[in-house]
Amino acid sequence: MDSEGNSGSNTFVVGGGNSDALTVPPMIIGPNGMACNGIIHALDGVILPEPEKPPTDAPVVDPTPAPVGPVPNPTAAPITPTTEPVIPTGAPADPTTVPIDPTAVPIDPTTAPIDPTATPIDPTTAPIDPTAAPIDPTAAPIVPTAVPIDPTAVPIDPTAAPIEPTAAPIEPTTAPIEPTTAPIDPTAAPIDPTAVPIDPTAVPIDPTAVPIDPTAVPIVPTGAPTVGTSGIQARLTPFALNGGVGLEDTNSYQYKALKQVELQVGVDDFSDAKLTQYYALYCIYFATNGVSNQITDADPRFVGIPFPNWLVITGWDQIDVDPCDWYGIVCDSQSRVSTIDLFENLLTGAFPPEVSLLSLDGPYSTGGGNLFRVDIFRNEFCYNNADNSWMSDLGSNMTTIIVEETAFAGDIPRLPEFLVNFDISFAFFTGGLTEDNFEGLDKLSFVDLDGNAFNSTIPSVFGRLPSLEFLYLSDSFLSGDLSYMEGMSSIREHWIDTNPGLKGPIYDFIGDITTLESWSMTFNSVTGTLPTTLGNLENMKQMWLYSNQLTGTIPSELGNLSNMKILQLEGNALSGSMPPEICANTAFPTMIIETLGVDCDVVDCSCCTCCSVLECTT
Repeated sequence: MDSEGNSGSNTFVVGGGNSDALTVPPMIIGPNGMACNGIIHALDGVILPEPEKPPTDAPVVDPTPAPVGPVPNPTAAPITPTTEPVIPTGAPADPTTVPIDPTAVPIDPTTAPIDPTATPIDPTTAPIDPTAAPIDPTAAPIVPTAVPIDPTAVPIDPTAAPIEPTAAPIEPTTAPIEPTTAPIDPTAAPIDPTAVPIDPTAVPIDPTAVPIDPTAVPIVPTGAPTVGTSGIQARLTPFALNGGVGLEDTNSYQYKALKQVELQVGVDDFSDAKLTQYYALYCIYFATNGVSNQITDADPRFVGIPFPNWLVITGWDQIDVDPCDWYGIVCDSQSRVSTIDLFENLLTGAFPPEVSLLSLDGPYSTGGGNLFRVDIFRNEFCYNNADNSWMSDLGSNMTTIIVEETAFAGDIPRLPEFLVNFDISFAFFTGGLTEDNFEGLDKLSFVDLDGNAFNSTIPSVFGRLPSLEFLYLSDSFLSGDLSYMEGMSSIREHWIDTNPGLKGPIYDFIGDITTLESWSMTFNSVTGTLPTTLGNLENMKQMWLYSNQLTGTIPSELGNLSNMKILQLEGNALSGSMPPEICANTAFPTMIIETLGVDCDVVDCSCCTCCSVLECTT
């Protein structure tokens, strides 16, 4: 198969397929040509189908080209706020003796100079006790009750100089931004003294009219806004999940995403669609970059080492780069996010449901996305809090969901209506393998559920999916029988290995599934005889049925399969001899069958290439 997914010839490449160990079944060839579990059975011509509606291509991208490069450990040089608390020195408020520290809350002296001739506060009458009530710039505003200011005598306009002590800080220890890659301009977050200048003449304080009680709590305007009331937050709240509750929690990834959005150059001019686009992507960044979870907490390899961050963060840590130019992000012609490819990038934490904000339509669509592909393949420490419900809300243009080899857990949800490719193999899913979750998915072509723990039977819905070409159900604690295969009209490759609970016979109707080219059903408990109808599988190229409980003789009709390259029947209780019609396909000049295996100690076979499970799989 070439790089475009086209078949080069009608041959099959058999690698170390069934050769690593007796207990290792044939597994899936990924789009990069590698077996997902190290066992290679490459079927020539097996490709991921493209979606039938724009965007036209939804192939499983070969994850190997993704650039992987170490990023300097940002925790070595966390950003430290430069603002220091203003601590009273004990001296009376005399502008000539107690200078105002310009680095703390700078006052533009050219805008509002302090008149040294004005009536000073008598320090002997109302001294300010610095130890009684120091002003903590980081503390929440305290509404004064001891000495209220008469609003008619000295009105204080709470909107004149709102104090926003944490306007846009980046949490330095939880999710630091690499200062060498994307230095945060310290002037972007502190209070801009020129934006809201303090005019001492606008609201003069009459020291005789309202004397300051030295024992009272410092007076703070009651209307001053608290954390999380910026204009950007007000615009995002209607779009945020759960009513924007996370925006109020300074420890949440949503809050950190908000603050990073506020730092973006030109943010005030962003449309709502662009604003939510930034926010949704930064939710992914802060939820999965350098964040621990129950998987990492239980892994002793993380003990004593700096906690890892993303391998590649190009663009994500900048404040003047459009998301369409970030690593792993692809946008359509209208600058809407269409693809998220963050495979093999050392994501941790928990993948957030805010990704649904990038859907083309649906309950959470914001206009910032036209999402049709989400691929976070091989991020083994990326968890999901056992919640996959967001997959149901990815919109009508969603065609590809790949969370293979992650720590995703929980149930399969109801999948998007036009989904084409669904790969959750070798994760921790335990439920959701039901009729309802797959019913009506007429575009679904590729399904890989290998390596999970469903502990259930296989729903018959798979026999009713008209576009289903590739189905992988190996090593998933499945039971029942093969009846779910009845009605399959497009299936080309079906592997269902290492499910000891799978019993029953090989039904005659399986011979009617003439589209089937590759069938692997090993290390199960299937019983009965090999039906003669298997000779109708005219497109069959490789068939592994070893290590079951099959009995009887081998039907000569299998010799009709002129495309058969591999036929392995060892590890059963078959008897008799290998039919000459099959042996003829191993001889010159045709030499069609390359691998032919059976238990030669009980089945007479002079043409077999191997005579036991051990020999045939090594």
